[in-house]
Amino acid sequence: MERKWKILLSVALGTIMVPINATIVNVSLPTIAEYFQVTIPIAQWIINSYLITLVCLVLLFGRLGAHYGKKTIYVTGLLGFLFSSFLCYLSPSILVLIISRALQGVTAAMMLSVSMGIVKDAFPEGERGKGLGIYAVAIATGMALGPTIGGIIDFMQGWRHVFLFNIPLGIISFLLCYWTLKNDKTSKLRLNIGSVVLQFFWLFFMVCVVSETQIFGIVPETILFAFLSILFLILFIHQELKSDYPLIDVVLFKDFRFTVLNLALMFSYISLYMIFFAMPFYMEKVLHLNSYNTGLILTVTPLTMMLVAPFSGKLSDKIGSGKPAFTGSVLCLIAFTLMTQLNSSSSQGEVMFMLAIMGIGIAFFQSPNNSAIMSCFPGDASIISSIIVTMRNLGMILGGSMAAVILHTAISAQSLEKAQLFSLAAYDFSLGLERLMIFGMILSIMMAICSLSGLGLGRKISCRIKK
Repeated sequence: MERKWKILLSVALGTIMVPINATIVNVSLPTIAEYFQVTIPIAQWIINSYLITLVCLVLLFGRLGAHYGKKTIYVTGLLGFLFSSFLCYLSPSILVLIISRALQGVTAAMMLSVSMGIVKDAFPEGERGKGLGIYAVAIATGMALGPTIGGIIDFMQGWRHVFLFNIPLGIISFLLCYWTLKNDKTSKLRLNIGSVVLQFFWLFFMVCVVSETQIFGIVPETILFAFLSILFLILFIHQELKSDYPLIDVVLFKDFRFTVLNLALMFSYISLYMIFFAMPFYMEKVLHLNSYNTGLILTVTPLTMMLVAPFSGKLSDKIGSGKPAFTGSVLCLIAFTLMTQLNSSSSQGEVMFMLAIMGIGIAFFQSPNNSAIMSCFPGDASIISSIIVTMRNLGMILGGSMAAVILHTAISAQSLEKAQLFSLAAYDFSLGLERLMIFGMILSIMMAICSLSGLGLGRKISCRIKK
């Protein structure tokens, strides 16, 4: 096996644990809450603490990766992830479990911040799209398979063993990384602590908004958190503009193409995770499928992405990123249009067909788009990689939040707590799902517009940004 493929395999095996662990405990939350005798909102912080540290520290570790080297940051994060997973397994109280999950999020941020840069450096320019496409599939597959894996392990062994799933996968990834990765060039560490703090609180309150909205809807607390998030965002931007050593090089976003490509990436992940959030509710509560069949049907999307993404990346290497990305956004638009017709009488085959179209569309879009963004970097790839990861994570948390808000416009949270929905309640959910899919159509159109304006059709983009 060529070294580039060994690097991709070693990084993908480790990195896939990060999105898996973002959703693997979702199914186990009621069991964990009962075990520690706490409420569901308190148990929800098992997920929130992981997401907060993951999202808030990616940019910081991207900078540190440019200084200490991507291999050092990645391998340290991988070992820390294994250690924190074992701490989660041993947790004697809910507080220790939440703290252990926060530590797990820190180490996950270390891995994600530099992993894409490692893959990008491993492949020559003519094959970069293919390599990044396979990497993107690993991320999406991990997020989709998390609930299924967690549900099976929880049912067979109990919730503690959910966290042991990482151990064998992480050990294999560590051994492969130790033998295949090489230390890269480093640069002088230039870091503005004020920017780090402001960026942390901006994203911290954003995650709080998402969490509170999903559980309680729009209440005074969520409005306060939203105000604080916007305030810290404004302060962060102001600090970055006047800083000699910004956390994010603002000149990147002065380039129109780089900005719209990142926006398009975030739109695509919002679209994807709206589906991952809403479809389990629809299949279990409206179509009355069990969790096992629901999990199997949901794997259609990542499986089609897995098959199509390498082809899409290879195609973008040959003809440019424009046409494949635009085609992908159109396919997403078609999938969302079809899903507006889902109701209580829809068949499993129809759902699988629509999810397959969605998977093909996302695969056609993300691989060329990621490759184009990485080709725009002015310096070290780890910084651009961390920006892409931040956009992906923002899309993930915003997708779930937006799906919850839109669904609640048609059906109450109390109704969603029922095991199954019938007659009027099932109709209300289908109405909310239709509204959600219409919003997905709008996002797909925005993705298409970004593809046309940021990539162009039939040619590769060339971003020239001064360092």
